[in-house]
Amino acid sequence: MTFNSYIFIFIYLPVFLLILYILQSFIDDAGKRGKLIRLWIILSSAAFFVGFGSFSLWAILLSIAINGLWGYLIRKKGVSVIPGVIFNVAFLAFFKFGTVSGMPIAVSFYTFQQIAFLVMLKKGEIEEFNLGEYLSYILFFPKILQGPLADYKKITGELNTLKNKRVNAESVLNGLILFVLGLSKKVLISDALGLGADYGYSNLSTLTALDAIIVALCYSLQLYFDFSGYCDMAEGICRMMDVSLDVNFNAPYKSANIAEFWDRWHITLTKFFTKYVYIPLGGSRKGQFRTYLNILIVFLLSGIWHGAGWNFVVWGMLHGVLMVITRFIHKDSGKDTLRWLKTFLTFCYVTVAWVFFRAANVSDALTLLKKIVTPDAYYGMRISIKLAECFQLDELWYIFKVTPISHYSFGGYVCMWIILILSLVFVFALKPARELAETIKRRPLTMVVMAILFVWCTLSLGNVSTFLYVNF
Repeated sequence: MTFNSYIFIFIYLPVFLLILYILQSFIDDAGKRGKLIRLWIILSSAAFFVGFGSFSLWAILLSIAINGLWGYLIRKKGVSVIPGVIFNVAFLAFFKFGTVSGMPIAVSFYTFQQIAFLVMLKKGEIEEFNLGEYLSYILFFPKILQGPLADYKKITGELNTLKNKRVNAESVLNGLILFVLGLSKKVLISDALGLGADYGYSNLSTLTALDAIIVALCYSLQLYFDFSGYCDMAEGICRMMDVSLDVNFNAPYKSANIAEFWDRWHITLTKFFTKYVYIPLGGSRKGQFRTYLNILIVFLLSGIWHGAGWNFVVWGMLHGVLMVITRFIHKDSGKDTLRWLKTFLTFCYVTVAWVFFRAANVSDALTLLKKIVTPDAYYGMRISIKLAECFQLDELWYIFKVTPISHYSFGGYVCMWIILILSLVFVFALKPARELAETIKRRPLTMVVMAILFVWCTLSLGNVSTFLYVNF
């Protein structure tokens, strides 16, 4: 069960919110109300995870059992945190590099959160082991699949405040708007771009130079809207609960350098590696060489965390090397007349790096990049109609079929250019959806537009696709 599915939108989420609102409104005793709300969050979050199959369910139950026991022993008996960390690293490595067919859903995300939980316990940053808080922290369904890697004290503190809150109409409406905007990003934009990316990476040998550029751009934008769409939907759900969730995505393609990019993309993962890898290695306290080495180690681990292939290692090193260069030249990303150029070059670099992230292996990535830099003299300056046809979504193409546009030679490319241009406009010209949801005026026309987007999304859910980061 994913956020972009009928069962979640029309059954799971309404039932979850309804029972939460009932508990908040009709249980008089605050202590009892708090316990029932926490129990409901744990049970409903577990039910959400059951939909991903027994393999994923047993994996997370094993992780919870071992880490819960070790967390208890850390606080009550003072045992070392190291065996717990080793278990989690081995647990993750077993599924990523072992011979097991397939990988449990979200294993990378909840394993990192288990490590953070144990370390915080040992350092005394968590004062007491509380089983209910621990389970709600790990299982909380809005963030379990793709993050954020939430701070324990923040998320448990937010959930604990629910016992003192009542239904907030403004928060519910704000959350609904953000949820619809996130759903639109995923279903209407990301999935459409994904068709072009999938076609390109499945037909590398037949691509022209322009095809290769569009395919690389498609995946870069697909991943952007997929990940940001999930983050918006997760935050929208939390706003409907009147709960604050850690910001995990903040218009990263508007970044003027790679350091700024990682301050905006998967923000909580960057914070995790900084706190638990970069700083323990010495951070920037042991000289320039060690600083640069520590940066490269962090990005090497980031690449391995995302996948077991050499292509992920290359992707991580591309980011790490540029991060080192950025630190070395000490150029800030202040607002100057060249910021637009820096932003464009950073976007191009990140898009090239994503080629290794998406390709099946390094060889395939180099094949696509070679197409871009060495265009064929006769065929390099055209776009394949088969690639363009990937963008002919029914809801758009039917409109053009009844107009003279479909009879022109460029007719088959119209949908493609509309989707690509609008995607770039949304990325670079508009505010992030989380800001739009807060500032958008609650006019009747606005509500009509939101309703149309929601209906359009639900009508497009027939071919349900999963979120990309669920695979990591």
